[in-house]
Formats: sequence, C-alpha cells, structure tokens
Amino acid sequence: MIHAVFLINRQLPSKLLSNCCPYQLLYGSLPDIDNIKVFGSLCYLSSLTSHRSKFDAWARKCAFLGHKAGVKGFLAYDVHSKQIVPSRNVTFHELTFCLGMQNC
Repeated sequence: MIHAVFLINRQLPSKLLSNCCPYQLLYGSLPDIDNIKVFGSLCYLSSLTSHRSKFDAWARKCAFLGHKAGVKGFLAYDVHSKQIVPSRNVTFHELTFCLGMQNC
C-alpha cells in the first residue's frame, strides 16, 4: 500500500491540482523517478563483507516490496528466511517477478 501511495504522490497528475502531481506543487519541480522500481520484481540484497565469511553467500534472493518512509533504501521480502528486510545495497531484475514466491 505504501508503494502505491508513493507512486501516486510522485507521478500521477490530478484534475483537482490543475493536472499537476502533488510533488510538483510542493517542491516546484518534477520528481526524480530514477529510483522507482517494479513492485514484486526479483532483487538481490548484498550482504556486507563484515557480516559474512569466505563461504557465505554474497547476496540474498528477495522480492521488492517498496520504499520505507524516512529511510534511504528499499524494502524486500527474503524468500528463504521469510522476513521483510530494509537495505540500500540492492540489485534489481525488474523483468523477473516473484509471484506467489514459488518461482523465486
């Protein structure tokens, strides 16, 4: 739900706002949409070198859930541990989706 509200406030123009998006009215410029990613797409969270040993995995397979308010980073659902994890070090594969988490 938070991801949908984030997109609406950033990109969608409204007739009530004279065909402008809320971000444009608040800040006087168009929003930067370079960091918007596809909801539910496959992503890999990179693990820090200080938290892994030589034989540990370098990344965790996850599904992208959206943005976390007040944090520079993304929320992802870890497929193996079944946890929601915030992270800044993420690699996205936006053409592959984790629908139902069976094909991740």
